[in-house]
Amino acid sequence: MTRADLNQEISRRNKINATEVSVITEALFEVIKDEIAKGNKVTFKGFGTFRTKRRAAKKVQLIKQKQTVDLAEHYIPAFLPSKFF
Repeated sequence: MTRADLNQEISRRNKINATEVSVITEALFEVIKDEIAKGNKVTFKGFGTFRTKRRAAKKVQLIKQKQTVDLAEHYIPAFLPSKFF
């Protein structure tokens, strides 16, 4: 399902103007993105939690360059579904 499909479905189910739904979903995704970038969790009870996940530092092989590079510790976005999901 794309973002446009999501907007259409929400609009259809709730009889709300598609433009208004689009503005709301864009704002929702921006808030989630900003909070995750700050290192915070965003939890929707009964759905799940958006959070960051720590990746340890490691050495990686660059096959084309035939060399080993150190990859620093970093964080990636992750979603943990609720038990009820």
